[in-house]
Amino acid sequence: MFKNSKLFFWTIEILAVALLIFLLTKIGFVFQPIRTLLTLLFVPFIIAGFLYFVFNPILLFLERKFKIKRGLGALGIILILFVGLIILIASIIPNIVSQLTGLINATTKLYPQLRTWVESLSQNPRFHTLYEQIDVNSLLSRLNISYVDILHNLLNNVTGSIGSIVGVISSIIMVVILVPILLYYMLKDGEKILPFLREHVLIEDKLKIIDLLENMNKTISRYISGVALDALLVFITVFIGYLVLGIPYAFLFALFSGITNIIPYAGPYIGVLPMAFTVAFDRPWTALFAVAYVLILQQIDGNVVYPKIIGTAVKIHPVTVMILMLISGSLYGILGMIIAVPAYSLIKEIVKFINGLYRNHKKQRLFQTNDENML
Repeated sequence: MFKNSKLFFWTIEILAVALLIFLLTKIGFVFQPIRTLLTLLFVPFIIAGFLYFVFNPILLFLERKFKIKRGLGALGIILILFVGLIILIASIIPNIVSQLTGLINATTKLYPQLRTWVESLSQNPRFHTLYEQIDVNSLLSRLNISYVDILHNLLNNVTGSIGSIVGVISSIIMVVILVPILLYYMLKDGEKILPFLREHVLIEDKLKIIDLLENMNKTISRYISGVALDALLVFITVFIGYLVLGIPYAFLFALFSGITNIIPYAGPYIGVLPMAFTVAFDRPWTALFAVAYVLILQQIDGNVVYPKIIGTAVKIHPVTVMILMLISGSLYGILGMIIAVPAYSLIKEIVKFINGLYRNHKKQRLFQTNDENML
């Protein structure tokens, strides 16, 4: 009676699952190294995967056109990326440090100049009554913006968060080390994964899972190509605008804007910060015009160009792309906007695959029914 009872069966199943969850919560420390390893590999794997889809078409072209072996071509791409990163850092960082030093030097003179200017206003009969009512001297004393106080507070904050700083630096170093290694092996052996699965794992692939994986791979590749094309267009237009406005390091700042444009909507705002910080102290009006130009460009790209390019790449209507971005952004922020379109595209491929299986199953049943009727 108990063996045939569904209530007894599901009760045992639920109790077993509850017991398993309880045991896992008690021995969670056993899986902590695995969790740490996965967390450590997640960001480098995502970055390497993105770069793989960007540079794999170039590697295929070199392999077919010039007969360059994949391993050698992958190594060449990584070396070019590494040299480009070094040039970028060597060109921008010293200038930013110089600007930051000038800003700190300016702050040492700002407070005395401000106090002298305010005290001069107190000698003006038109401002004397207002000066006494507000008690400006007391206000300036409470303002506490002297250079020594700022430096003291900054050092205290840095000392208190030294552990976090070391952790961030360690994470960056691990990303810099792991991304080239993962990217090299992805570029070198990435094209062998599906053939390997077809020959050794899914030998009798009656459900045609390999076809689903190929379609998903093509979808992701088209999406990354679309994002890269949009970033290239942003780089070109920003570079031209910076050249016209006479922005120093126009190529590097435009390149940074193109890279950060990968982050939908928020990327252009991040991309304009180094340029604005570098130029604002020497040529504030030029920096203002450049920021306005980039923000106008962002509106055009985010609402017209990006949905059109991405929608065409993954075969989704541009309006659908915009709706996905708005909904995912409101629910999950920047991360949601980044993964919304590729996740939707992959889900669409899975739904199409399941629908195809259902239709084939329905046709087979219909044929079997007709054969039985004929007999």
